[in-house]
Amino acid sequence: MDLYSNLLLGFIVTLAIGLPSYKKKFVSFSGLFAGLVVGMLTFVGGPACFLVIMVFFLSSSILTKLGYHSKEVKGAAEKKSGRTALQVICAGGVAGVAAFLKGLYEARALIWPDPNQLSHVLTVAFLGAVSSANADTWAVELGLLSEEEPKLITNLKKKVPPGTSGGVTKLGTLGSFLGALLIAAVSAALYQHVSPPFEQMDPLAILIITFISGFIAEKIDSFLGATVQVKYWCPKCKKETDKKVHKCGSSTEYLRGIKIISNEAVNLISTLAGALLASCLYIALYD
Repeated sequence: MDLYSNLLLGFIVTLAIGLPSYKKKFVSFSGLFAGLVVGMLTFVGGPACFLVIMVFFLSSSILTKLGYHSKEVKGAAEKKSGRTALQVICAGGVAGVAAFLKGLYEARALIWPDPNQLSHVLTVAFLGAVSSANADTWAVELGLLSEEEPKLITNLKKKVPPGTSGGVTKLGTLGSFLGALLIAAVSAALYQHVSPPFEQMDPLAILIITFISGFIAEKIDSFLGATVQVKYWCPKCKKETDKKVHKCGSSTEYLRGIKIISNEAVNLISTLAGALLASCLYIALYD
């Protein structure tokens, strides 16, 4: 199947999944369109890549809705309208680009000296990015269900409110572990269907690389959230927040952090870290 056929088929399949997701408010209207773009790009990388990212999307969407009322009471629930375009792009954009480049290479639109090396590197980069995104979402959504008071990852003696960027709990850490492991297990199960096949790697190697890169990248996400991510102060509620406009509707005041590094930017950076880490592990072990 050529590049344009893959894009068209990716659009049709993603739309078929996206419309019910929009109706269930897993994504907002803008998130639906962003999801179409990510889905099309990913499908160019092959059906195996598309299945992996769908596991991330569906599992994270279900967990986001799990215990929603409890999360809402804590003031840390996602918007009822679903994830926005910015959230979708920052969570899945790196993976989508990696899969798209993989597809371009396999269509011989990109030239590389080694016939399989670039495709393999892009494949593990894709897997590392998805593993990171899934680990992060699972950590956040399960962590919010914990009765344990979160502690700041940079100072485990300091307790922070639920939903605080950089806050960690035992349940959230378990969620991160399981989220990365799920993507790793699915990737290992599908390895024979990746094109070109991973002749050099066995399923266990794919599982380990995908898991390690995703789990570590999620910790990078938490560290960045605690250190450089921008924070604002709501003068009305007397609470710290990641948003310029607090959930109460009041405008907030800048508190600390780097202004351009929002929560979404941190997510983008961590998925890029997952992709790079997976690529480096593959190159170190097999090249």
